[in-house]
Amino acid sequence: ERRFTFASGVGLRIRRIDGASLKPGAVVDGEIILQAGMGEEIDNMEGLGVHRSPQGETVLTLISDDNFSALQRTILLQFTLIDE
Repeated sequence: ERRFTFASGVGLRIRRIDGASLKPGAVVDGEIILQAGMGEEIDNMEGLGVHRSPQGETVLTLISDDNFSALQRTILLQFTLIDE
């Protein structure tokens, strides 16, 4: 989920959603596993990739694009999901 307001800037939220709940017409919701805003130095995050590492860990990779704008940045962020 992405958001933008002039008052608070950009923000994002990533949720874990059970694949079995993905059906035509379904309204889905899930646990928030990452929430970030301008305080976390993010930008307009446009891409998300998910893969398993050789050790079996779930890795999330996010990327933003500066769109050739002096007001935006290209950023690559990578996180390992830790299940508790």
